[in-house]
Amino acid sequence: MKCAEPQKEHQFLHRMVGKWKITSTTSDANYDPDDPEQCFTETVRSIGGLWIVGDSKGRMPDESPMTAVLTIGFDPAKGRFVGSWVGSMMTNMWVYTGWLEPDGKTLVLEAEGPKFDGSGDMALYRDVITLHDDHHRTFASSSRQPDGSFKEFMSSEFHRVE
Repeated sequence: MKCAEPQKEHQFLHRMVGKWKITSTTSDANYDPDDPEQCFTETVRSIGGLWIVGDSKGRMPDESPMTAVLTIGFDPAKGRFVGSWVGSMMTNMWVYTGWLEPDGKTLVLEAEGPKFDGSGDMALYRDVITLHDDHHRTFASSSRQPDGSFKEFMSSEFHRVE
């Protein structure tokens, strides 16, 4: 078996390797992004040049600690980005499939998961990562609405610290 070779899509992902400070733009009124106790961080590493793994930590609005793990790679056979996300605040594993927009800086990842209304029904969610440059990126989550549109419910700014 021949080892896989990184593609241009993998190069896009590897622009995220490093340490990041995360500032939420949709938190509650008591959120202070300059308070180190409320600061979220993410460390992203490479696995073989084909995958990235991001380890995040911070505090939820109720003061409970949060940890999360993000994996993203590109599957040339599927022609799609693939990945997953798990967090300490929920039991659902989010399994991603996605694409890079023609602008070359916006990665769209979709996953099915439980509706946040507690009904037990499932919904389609979309997470969008935009690399503005090598030191700044944004992340926005939205859910599909009954009319087929997507409504954003959470967003964050990421600034490289290393």
